[in-house]
Amino acid sequence: MRITMSPEDYATAFRLLSETSRHPENIAEAIRQHVVPDLPEKPSLLDVGAGPGAIAGRLAPYFGAMTLIEPNDAQLGSSAPAGAEIVRDVFERFESPKRYDLVLCSHVLYHVPVAAWGGFIDRLLAFVRPGGYCAIVLGAPRGQNYELHLDFTSTVIDSSVLLETLRDKQLAFDVVGSHNAYTAATFEEMVTLCRFFVLADCYSAEQLAALTEPEARALDEKIRGHAARCRTEDGTYRLRQEDDTILLRRA
Repeated sequence: MRITMSPEDYATAFRLLSETSRHPENIAEAIRQHVVPDLPEKPSLLDVGAGPGAIAGRLAPYFGAMTLIEPNDAQLGSSAPAGAEIVRDVFERFESPKRYDLVLCSHVLYHVPVAAWGGFIDRLLAFVRPGGYCAIVLGAPRGQNYELHLDFTSTVIDSSVLLETLRDKQLAFDVVGSHNAYTAATFEEMVTLCRFFVLADCYSAEQLAALTEPEARALDEKIRGHAARCRTEDGTYRLRQEDDTILLRRA
């Protein structure tokens, strides 16, 4: 038995992530409340790892200019606001003379080695105008999805790792927490979503390939156990997640 995911499984997981999460609404509300009042009229936004553009779409009424960076052509689609500048590349290669009132980086640092976070954060801040903000969003070390990850690995990448990095760099910050959830109509859909989180975040390809048949079967049963605990009273399945938006203001 091999622990893996088919293209159909990935499609199901990404559909649940994009269609049932309150992630874009939560981030836009945090920005509206805690950042927009301090910005000039018609401020500018740089969204690093913009995905489909859903967050930028919700922030569009508050910003006069937007630049969206997303390397995955399949990700950045119809949710991107009209008039936004689209950069289809990784942030590490992005160059521009522009500086922005807000630089947003949502759920991107998972894909950056922790040892490189300091330099990545410096690069984010380098694109912020004096008096502007950088907002970095990561999953928080609390909640149901965090407990799912912690049951499979002791090295969960979450906002506590970022806060430690910022303290080491002696950077001041504020934290805005939010509640999120992913909903599935059926048990098998929730199994697919839980499997996606576990395989993507908790194991390397080498570790999965080295599993014996009994180990792979036990891992799959453990994932299914977590999915079963997501069942709600109305019969749907809901995996709750806590997120933190970390705000840094450039002097």
